[in-house]
Amino acid sequence: MATGLVRTDDPCVSWGESIVEAVSETTDRVVRWRGIDFVVQPNGREPNAVHSLRSNDSPLFLPEELADAVRRYDAGKPKRGDAERLVRATGHTMSQSAGLSSPLFDNIGGLHEQEAVLDGALADVWTQERLADLWPKTDSGRFLPADEVPDFAFAGRNPAAAAAARDLMTEIVRQQGPGAPVGPEDYAALSEALIATKPEERFGEVLKLLPGTDELSPSDTFSAEAALRRGFAEAVAQGDPSLAATAVRRASERIDPQLRRLVEDPAMAPVTAGRTPDSAGASVRPQRPGDSAVRRSPRSDRGLGGRR
Repeated sequence: MATGLVRTDDPCVSWGESIVEAVSETTDRVVRWRGIDFVVQPNGREPNAVHSLRSNDSPLFLPEELADAVRRYDAGKPKRGDAERLVRATGHTMSQSAGLSSPLFDNIGGLHEQEAVLDGALADVWTQERLADLWPKTDSGRFLPADEVPDFAFAGRNPAAAAAARDLMTEIVRQQGPGAPVGPEDYAALSEALIATKPEERFGEVLKLLPGTDELSPSDTFSAEAALRRGFAEAVAQGDPSLAATAVRRASERIDPQLRRLVEDPAMAPVTAGRTPDSAGASVRPQRPGDSAVRRSPRSDRGLGGRR
């Protein structure tokens, strides 16, 4: 079918609206979509990532082959391969909706491509962790029940960026010190917390998540943020997500060695409620960004998804 802005009676519009509502309900944030602008694009073309951070009412975009699969399901005539296409379409639109729930970028003149790419990557990771849970709340669940979906795998709108963001978050959690391996709720909670942060402040917020980095001098903080941004950009450009983790480690290494030893000393760490200093797994559970203290661990957000 033809590409471009679709009519409001196109099934893609109501289908997209069901996904936007599911994302908004789960994040308890408004998705910046007017509810009528849905654009079908030629396969292989993506909208400008920077524009979505500047726009207060961005359209939803979907590749033509995925939009056609949605239309066939709505008509009750799916064809071979459409189940996988419907998963990709739902993931694509869910990720865009999650990204559009972020605050608008304040400093328009200083907007960098890396901030926009990180925004989309965080939304991709969030979607990877939430897609199966939100599926029944969308029209996709009406087209194809969750127990009939062969695989909820979603590589992301930008797979290289999503992989880099996942490695970045893995290293953030690892820097918290000994504890349980990073799990799905860590990725979901941390990506959601960062999406809720203003785009121009994201790399700085990542830096604050590292123990002791609030003690850095202003010049070292500036250099560390620049290194994080550069490392993430290189990870995406080279398709090597480990470069994002390396950038996190190098930022952490800027902390004064003596301070670092104090930060990592288990005897100096607050104890999780309900545990004793001698219990296995006693760990720091600081607050979320936006609370009175700087949040240091994404694990504190487990189970907080959804409207409260």
